[in-house]
Amino acid sequence: MEIETLIIAYLVDEETYEPGEIVIEEGTQGDWVYIVLEGRVKVTKRTSVGMLTIDILRQGAIFGEMALFGKALEARSASVIAADGPARVGVLDTRQLIDDYESLSPRIRLLIKALIMRLKESNEKAASLVVAASEKKRNR
Repeated sequence: MEIETLIIAYLVDEETYEPGEIVIEEGTQGDWVYIVLEGRVKVTKRTSVGMLTIDILRQGAIFGEMALFGKALEARSASVIAADGPARVGVLDTRQLIDDYESLSPRIRLLIKALIMRLKESNEKAASLVVAASEKKRNR
């Protein structure tokens, strides 16, 4: 995936993480949005049966948007960790993102919030299904 020039315009900083280092920790507060510049990061979620990897994100993928555009001051819904090698991520300008978001029509903002909430709900359902399958397997 190529990184769009328009997204790069929001870039204010870059950070590098070694394999296993946490970029975002589930349950913490945060309003930074990131983009994967190089390497891979994995999105993980805590469950009763351990950590569940929800997705692997590659160059051009954006993460951290749920806390910013979903519900204000909401805790991070998942962790993001550098995967199998070093990962370089860009930190996006939160203030500019919010200003641009607020300039959108109320209907488009509502649509974006609905899509983010649907993604969050899908992540929760996926984690629940894995936990249920694991418990069912244990009870056999």
